[in-house]
Amino acid sequence: MKQLIVFICVTVLSILPAKARTWTNTKGKTFEAEVVWINEDKEVKLASANGETIVVPFAGLSAENEEYLEDLLFRQIHGEPHPVSWKKMNELFGLNIWKDVYVFDDHTKPAGERMQLEKESETDFMENYRAYPLGKEQILSEPVYTSVLYGGKQYVESLCFVFLNQGDIPLPEQMSDGFVETMTEDIEASGMRVHDAIVPILGEPKRDTIGKGSMREKVWRWDWNDQSMLLSVQEGKYAMMRILPAELADRSGKVEEVESRELRKQMKSCVERRDNGDVIIRNIPMIDQGPKGYCSPATWERYLRYLGIPANMYQLANAGNTGIGGGTHTKEMIDATESLLFTNGRNLKEIEDPLEIQTISEYIDDGMPIMWSFATSSDLQREINRHNARRNERKIEEKENTGANVHGGHICLIMGYNRKIQEFAISDSWGPKFNERWVPIDLIDYIPYSVMNVIRW
Repeated sequence: MKQLIVFICVTVLSILPAKARTWTNTKGKTFEAEVVWINEDKEVKLASANGETIVVPFAGLSAENEEYLEDLLFRQIHGEPHPVSWKKMNELFGLNIWKDVYVFDDHTKPAGERMQLEKESETDFMENYRAYPLGKEQILSEPVYTSVLYGGKQYVESLCFVFLNQGDIPLPEQMSDGFVETMTEDIEASGMRVHDAIVPILGEPKRDTIGKGSMREKVWRWDWNDQSMLLSVQEGKYAMMRILPAELADRSGKVEEVESRELRKQMKSCVERRDNGDVIIRNIPMIDQGPKGYCSPATWERYLRYLGIPANMYQLANAGNTGIGGGTHTKEMIDATESLLFTNGRNLKEIEDPLEIQTISEYIDDGMPIMWSFATSSDLQREINRHNARRNERKIEEKENTGANVHGGHICLIMGYNRKIQEFAISDSWGPKFNERWVPIDLIDYIPYSVMNVIRW
């Protein structure tokens, strides 16, 4: 494969001016050399006039040299770049998304930091960054409520900007008769302002669709340097911009399916057994639902991403008919995700056995989290927090935030158990602090409603 890459590089570069240029490394040393080849690992082989050669990573050279090589690599793989420069695109978005013409070969961490997003989660297989400006910052000259960067093991995979949406809109104590109609009009207007900001720079978009079944959406699509910008305006729900590799947009956002045997092996490798008897599933990505009642769509997104299925809680909320400010009926979410699971060779199974350590362990031992829907309250969450403070030998804060002012239906993931002390571990979509909490099994005697589901083959 390396020889093929080298051959392609030499062939392409022979068309370009074959002359030496001045290079500067990160220590400030300059030298003259010609490019022999470059590869997709972002390495360049340079040859001096006396025949000496050296292989250098792009990052080992000055910013100017690195930008030159990034442009050269893009031309080699994708062809002639779009006439609109990446600097102009950053100016259009009002955010430093690009450091060269292609964002999807950027490493995730520096890209997230460049965009001033906070790390939300990092596992062995993926990494994501998120911010909740809640309308106090602008993207494309429009107030943005959520900004997200999703990455794989190494590189950026997608970006998402959520503008006005029904989940994050501040709710009045009493909604007037015309509130919903006004909100719907405001969401539509927000999406159209984003549309109108892009047209003068990239031209008129084409109409396209993304997703399948109940997750299918009509979008406006602009393509720029093999990157697709997809603007979705869902009536009364949200205005959202996604940036994907063009080839992924061509497949309606469907990624290559992980072979079932490999996925099972990967999931079992995520099971961690601790000396104290704790058995937990590692590598479940955290998705912070933010200041809204999106526990259901956020939990579903976490589970789906753990299985290698890209998902977005706003799309899931839309498909599952989540109410204004939050709140989703379990059956509606199950119905909404049925086609998505089927397309990816999965299905949802309700666990009919009682919530006991023996029941939980059968799934956790295989690396399969359990979605747990139950009736909760602030008192219950506070008791769970107190128990974990005692478990971890830290001071109990009586005024400690429970994670949400929850009361009524809730959903989280069961991701561990301890047979010795009869406890199970839960993970809530309220940020890293709530990634792992332990619940005594006898505490469920006071929970009037409890249903468990698992996604399997």
